[in-house]
Amino acid sequence: MNPGKLQVDRDGDRIRIAGALVLRSFRRVLAAIHQVTHDKGFVDVTLDLSAATYVAPGPMLAVLAACDRLRDEMDVNFSLIRPKEGEVRRLFSNANWAHLLTPSKFPPSTWSPTDVMPARRFASPDEQGGIVNSILDAVLSSGAGLSRENLAAFEWAINEITDNVLQHANCPQGGLVQLSQYSGSQEVEFVVADAGRGIPTTMRTARTGISDAEALTLSIERGITRDNDAGQGNGLFGTQRAARVGTGRFAIHSGYASVGSDFDARMEAAPVGGTLVVVRLDYSDPDALWRAIPALAGFRELSGDYVENRYEHETDDVLHFVVKREADSVGSRSAGRLVRSKLQSLMSMYANYPVHVDFDGISVISSSFADEFLGKLFVRIGALQFMSTIHLTGVSPAVRSLLDQAIFQRVHQETDEK
Repeated sequence: MNPGKLQVDRDGDRIRIAGALVLRSFRRVLAAIHQVTHDKGFVDVTLDLSAATYVAPGPMLAVLAACDRLRDEMDVNFSLIRPKEGEVRRLFSNANWAHLLTPSKFPPSTWSPTDVMPARRFASPDEQGGIVNSILDAVLSSGAGLSRENLAAFEWAINEITDNVLQHANCPQGGLVQLSQYSGSQEVEFVVADAGRGIPTTMRTARTGISDAEALTLSIERGITRDNDAGQGNGLFGTQRAARVGTGRFAIHSGYASVGSDFDARMEAAPVGGTLVVVRLDYSDPDALWRAIPALAGFRELSGDYVENRYEHETDDVLHFVVKREADSVGSRSAGRLVRSKLQSLMSMYANYPVHVDFDGISVISSSFADEFLGKLFVRIGALQFMSTIHLTGVSPAVRSLLDQAIFQRVHQETDEK
C-alpha cells in the first residue's frame, strides 16, 4: 500500500481508513459515513483508523463536525480505533480528536504546549470569544515573534471565520477550531469546521440558481454576503488576501465545491455537509498581514486589539503583566519558560514601554520557575535593559529572595561559561 494514498473501506458498521487523510481525499470518508448511517441505517459506527499513517487537522475536524451532527440528529454512536503508528496515535489524544469523537471512552486532552491549541468546540459568542483569546494567548506564548500588527491581523481573521459559524452556519452543534504552528517556519495555521447548512446553501438564499463552485467564488469576493444585516461579507475575502502573503495557504470546502490556494473554485465528487476553512498565515514580514487585509489597511494606529485590552495600562504607557493570570503554575521550569516567552513577545511589540510584572497573590514560587522566567530574561536582555524596563510589584519577601537568587546564579553561570 502506498502510505500517501487514502484507502476507505466499509464492512457493515465499520469504516476502515488507511493511509493519509488529507484535503484532496477526505471527502471519501464523509461519503462513507453518510452511506453507513443514512443508506444502511447503522446507529453504532466504528471509525477504524488503525492503518492511518498521517492525519491532517482540517480533514479530521470536518469528520468530527459531521459526526457531531449525526450524534445529535440521528443518535448515532461513534467508536474510534486509533492509529497504530505511534506519533499519529498520540496526535489523536493530544489534539483532542479522540475525546471529541468518543467522549465516553477518551478523556479531554491535557496536552498544553505553548504553540498550539487542541481542537475545541464552540456554539455561543462567549465560547467563541474565549477560544479566540486562548488562540492568541498560545501564539503569544509560543515565541513565534509576531509583530503586534500581524498578531492583530491574525486576531481579526480568526474572529471573522469563527463568527461566520455562529452567524451563517445555522448549526446547533456549533463549530470546531484548532491552532497549529510549524517548527522551522514562520507560519501559523488555524482550522474551523462546522456541519451546518454550508456556503452554497447559504448563498443561494439571495442568489438562486448558482452552482456550488460559483457560491464559493462569491464567498471570497469583497462585500459579498447572503445577508447585509449580518455583516458586509469581508471575512473570507480579507482572510484569503492575508493567506496570499508569502508562503501562506488557504482552502475552503463546502457542498460539492472547494477553493484552494490558487483561489479557483472546483467541483468535487462528494459533498461536505457544512464548511471547512483551513488558513495558514506567513508572518515573516512584520506588518504584511495587516497591509493585506483591506478592512485594516487604512488604519495606521492599532486600537482595541487583544494585546491592548489585556496588557496596556488604562492611562499610562505601561504594560501590566500579571503573573498569576499568565501562568497556570509557578512551580515548574516549563511554566517559567512559557511566561518568559510571552513577556519577551510583548516587549518586542512595545520596545520603549516599561513593564510592571505583578506578583500579587503569589506567596512562593519554585527556584526553577524563578530561573526560567526572570533569571534567563535578565541575561538575555542584559542588566541595563532589565533594570530600566522591568519593575516588579506585589512581590512577597520569599518571592523576591528566590528571584534575586535566580538572577545572581544565572549571571554567574553565564560568566563562568564565557
